Amino acid sequence: MRIVRQSFNAFLPRSPWFWFALAAAIGLGVLLRSEHMTDVTSRSPDERIYTYYANRFIDEGLPGYRQLFADYNRDPALWVYPAPTRCGYVFLSAMVMKATGVRDARAGAAVSWLFSILSMFLLAWIAIRFFNPGVTLLAVTFLAFSFGELGMARRAWQDSTFGLLGLLLVYLTCEITRAPRQKVFYFAFFVAGTYCLLFKETAYLCYGGCGLWLAGVLAVRERSWRLMTALSIGGLISALATLGFWTVLAGDTGSAISSVSNLIRTTLVSDYANRYYSGPWYQFAYLLWITGPLTAAMGMLGITTAALSWLPAVKKRLTIHDCCAASVAVLITMIFFSLASFGPIFQNLRIVSPSDGTYCLLAGLGFWYLLSVATAVFPRYRAVALIALASLILAAVRDYRAFTTVVVRSGMEDLAVRGIRQVMYR
Repeated sequence: MRIVRQSFNAFLPRSPWFWFALAAAIGLGVLLRSEHMTDVTSRSPDERIYTYYANRFIDEGLPGYRQLFADYNRDPALWVYPAPTRCGYVFLSAMVMKATGVRDARAGAAVSWLFSILSMFLLAWIAIRFFNPGVTLLAVTFLAFSFGELGMARRAWQDSTFGLLGLLLVYLTCEITRAPRQKVFYFAFFVAGTYCLLFKETAYLCYGGCGLWLAGVLAVRERSWRLMTALSIGGLISALATLGFWTVLAGDTGSAISSVSNLIRTTLVSDYANRYYSGPWYQFAYLLWITGPLTAAMGMLGITTAALSWLPAVKKRLTIHDCCAASVAVLITMIFFSLASFGPIFQNLRIVSPSDGTYCLLAGLGFWYLLSVATAVFPRYRAVALIALASLILAAVRDYRAFTTVVVRSGMEDLAVRGIRQVMYR
């Protein structure tokens, strides 16, 4: 552990100006997330169902939660709502309810608010550890005024918490990639992955994507079948542990599996989902553009830059600590963006919450590369820096105004592509 701590300390920037700027970026994110926490006029069906689950668990304990499974499987009208298997977020909401005495959706919204803020801290650490201070400041700033994150942080949805767990899996994947024989990171990876599976069915994409990346590293680069075997066994234990936890909650395995099956099968043919979560594949990319044009442009540049980071000329300009971390960010971002683009009913900003952090990280990487090229072409560094700062400020103001106009003032209860486009008339 001493070696690990020394390795961490070696990457900490020493400039007080960096820490001041980082604190300002995170402070901006906290301020924007707090501004509209108390003016939610109505709660969505998902928020109401999560709040109901949490209250039943507080009032009746495990027997009451088992009854939730029975009621859910018995009534097909409930299958369009989240299943009781999404218990990770429910239990967090219940803890806040017990601690504060607040028994409505505000407790769940407080969880979302807190975990959205923690995502900024975790993203900052990932960027410091594997990229550089410049990318760190840019990435955290992009996440601070992210349209989707601001929309989720004020709602009693599980997506902000799910997003933090997805980013945590990315971080642990990067640590294992750097030091494949540090056992503590494997343990943390399996624990985080198991807990992530208790949040949403798409957690298998995040956990599985990171696992496949690590399998490739261990098989191709490390050529260690022992570590490959340990990784496979750990993943299997995670899946079995999740199933076992569901079985305890539901009373039997069949009831737990049926609830997930009923949810997926019904959602795929839901009129609401097909009306608001569906559309041509390019519609999701267009949504990213209209809700955050600078982030979208820099994110695309970041993906391209990460893909070309093996080229000496690109690598020289990037000056980041670990190009493999950029590749992991591209993998997770593309998995969820592909799901939202090509999936039948997944065109919703909530769907891609596990990739919000990696998306902003890539946007920061793209912006940093653009700055490095600009300073080489235009030697007046201060002018370039002022233009970059002005661009970030204008983007933050524009995106926040879009959020308040589209989400807050309209009272929007979801972040579906078609609903956002209708309000924006685009």
